Amino acid sequence: MSRRASRTPSPPAAGQVCALFAVDIAGFTRPDRDDDIRMFMREELYRILERAFDGSGIPWRGCFREDRGDGALVVIPPGIAATGIIDPMPGRLGSLIRRHNHVARDVAHIQLRVAAHIGPVDYDGHGFVGADVDFLFRMLDARPLKHALASTGADLALIVSDYVYSNVVSRHPSLVSPAAFRPVRFQVKYTKSRAWIYLPSDMASGLLSMGADRARGR
Repeated sequence: MSRRASRTPSPPAAGQVCALFAVDIAGFTRPDRDDDIRMFMREELYRILERAFDGSGIPWRGCFREDRGDGALVVIPPGIAATGIIDPMPGRLGSLIRRHNHVARDVAHIQLRVAAHIGPVDYDGHGFVGADVDFLFRMLDARPLKHALASTGADLALIVSDYVYSNVVSRHPSLVSPAAFRPVRFQVKYTKSRAWIYLPSDMASGLLSMGADRARGR
């Protein structure tokens, strides 16, 4: 007898609490990038994400994904530990992006904004919805995150919610030192909140720290 094909898992819904991860390629629609370049960058982004997730103990094929044109939303189902999004995910992503940038033309170089949050989600058959999904993308679009990436020239900048900082970063200081994160205030549309930015590069983190000190008038 033939074995029945395994059923495709249903996306998390009905308010299930999940780790949420979003990425966005900075300057994706720059006028010096034509459609061929953008298609190549998208292909590379998904290749990099798959390798980074699998290498961080978060099975890429076990996650649910939505394409966002110049980026993606990744919903990590309940039951998969969220600690991997703090370590080693940012470091692995940064390393893979640096390798891509080393071999690709300048116009195809990738700088990546990344946001991480944890919260309930729903699925309506078309995509994931919910206030926490909206909040994730508000963080991704936050001006301090864009400034951190542009001013340091880093390959990657990560922003996490207060909830992630308090319940993942601070409770697991052996992953990444909580002191490596810098608090920021942001407002995007109707959302005004605090979040935490981390650049997984010693040089970039140092520049970010200097900028934060100057902002405090030190």
